[in-house]
Amino acid sequence: MTDGPDEASKLARLLRDIDELEKTRTALLERVEKTRSDLIAAGNRTAAIRASVDLLCDHLTDMATADVELSLLEQEVKTADRGIDDARKNAAGNDFESDSLRETLDEADDELERLSSILVDRRGKHPKGH
Repeated sequence: MTDGPDEASKLARLLRDIDELEKTRTALLERVEKTRSDLIAAGNRTAAIRASVDLLCDHLTDMATADVELSLLEQEVKTADRGIDDARKNAAGNDFESDSLRETLDEADDELERLSSILVDRRGKHPKGH
């Protein structure tokens, strides 16, 4: 019967070891569950960050496109300004030419009137002489 107390103590130690292993298993399962929850949260944060980065990339692309369009628009405005300046210069030149032409026409009218009056005066004198 000496085997009885040794066997009982071995069984008692095995039960303690089993309880300790069960506590360790429970602690490990809790750590695994916490790690899984942390990984899920990290994955959610990663997805949110990725979405934010995608939005930022889209925004930067839109800004770059807008910058290019703005540059093109500025070029068009500069071209239009040059066209307007040219049109103003042409209009000023046309005004000058118009004024010169008007003066020339006025001078021609005056000369024609003078010549007409000379012709009329001579015609009036000739019939008397004939």
